[in-house]
Amino acid sequence: NFAANFFFYFPMQILNPVHTKRLFQLALPVMITQVGQVSVQLFDNIMVGKLLGADALASVSLANGVFFSVFVLALGFSLAIPPLVAEAQSQNDHTMINRIFRHGFVLNIMIGLALVILMLFAMPILYHLDQPEHIIPDTESYLRITIISILPFMVFQTMREVSEGLSFTIGVTKATIFANIINIVLNYIFIKGVGMDSLGVDGSAYASFIARVFMVIFLFFVMRKHPSTKRYMDDFTLKTKLFQKKMFRKLIKLGVPTALQMFFEVTAFAAAAFICGLVSAKDIAAHQIALSMASFTFNLCIGFSIATTIMAGNRFGERNYRELRNVGINNLKIVFIFMVICGIIFIVGRDIFPTFFTQKEDVEVILLASQLLIIAALFQLSDGLQILALGILRGMQDVKIPSILTFVAYWIITLPLGYYLCVTREMGAYGMWIALGVGLTISAFLLIRRFLKLSQRKIDVV
Repeated sequence: NFAANFFFYFPMQILNPVHTKRLFQLALPVMITQVGQVSVQLFDNIMVGKLLGADALASVSLANGVFFSVFVLALGFSLAIPPLVAEAQSQNDHTMINRIFRHGFVLNIMIGLALVILMLFAMPILYHLDQPEHIIPDTESYLRITIISILPFMVFQTMREVSEGLSFTIGVTKATIFANIINIVLNYIFIKGVGMDSLGVDGSAYASFIARVFMVIFLFFVMRKHPSTKRYMDDFTLKTKLFQKKMFRKLIKLGVPTALQMFFEVTAFAAAAFICGLVSAKDIAAHQIALSMASFTFNLCIGFSIATTIMAGNRFGERNYRELRNVGINNLKIVFIFMVICGIIFIVGRDIFPTFFTQKEDVEVILLASQLLIIAALFQLSDGLQILALGILRGMQDVKIPSILTFVAYWIITLPLGYYLCVTREMGAYGMWIALGVGLTISAFLLIRRFLKLSQRKIDVV
């Protein structure tokens, strides 16, 4: 049964050295990439909070919540690419990899354009969400600039997912580091007003947009030179006769549920910001500080998850289901250990970390954020396990049921419970974060159970 399998394999069995080595070879560059990408938002929050204050930080928090709630749909579609590329690579099917690259690129650009148009038309809704009125103008201004960056980012994501599916992860890391340096420098120049008038929160948005454009250019040249990806970059073409409805359908079949999985979790956190906004701007700011810290460790776990998708996709292509199961169990244990360490760091530094994000006089924000970090330290254990389990299942091309499970965990349980604790019981952001912890734990349990059952079923059939 589930409990016996989980508690036998998870804490007791020694880590497999082969799987562990391979995981870190693939995951470390991806983790650095994820840190670089989340650092764009992290440094935005730090500089906005430090230079412009808590209200400006609340504006950026709401804008990013809206942006990533929609952008995650586009991101989810792109995550259909790595398992298909990994499967094709294990079968030495270079034609199929070219096909996935070509179709994925067109699909991602179309989705990106659709979301840009949708968000621009939906902008007036911000004024009808019962948020503090004085922060909405900056929120809208920041969001209008950030929305356009979806297009270069989707080009980057397409190249990134093909590259990572081919197990070439370091190139993406270099591009992200390069872009992050540009973002930090421009953030300071635009917000502080070095040699020019300060652009306020808009300066942060402009810095992120420019950094993402340079990220695309850098990765293009890296992939053109590396032997693992050069042939696919050289063969890339958009000739109409080469496109097939069957390939588009396959990508959409994997991409839609994957996008929904991510959408349900990200919108739960975005809605959490709005629910906190029903209480006060202080609660939004504290929520954003704690979320920035939790997002940092979560994005490291995405590195483990993407690496696991590649490893599971290779085993899936080879039809080696027993080894696939062993890979998944081994990697779940690694993520658990990693998140325990991160949780200890959160608890020890809970009174220090919030001071990085806001001004000294915002004492109430700092105090509330330090309390939220205690909850974050606990729930990120579940957060790491659930994102790893999703990575395994994605490698097995099992995405429909997991999307339903995440919907139940985040929208049916987390959001109603969060509203009840935050607003009805007047617990503020503290109550909202208790609800987030409950939802993540339920999600982790259901997804790991799904993986163990499905992998065993495939082993039994073979």
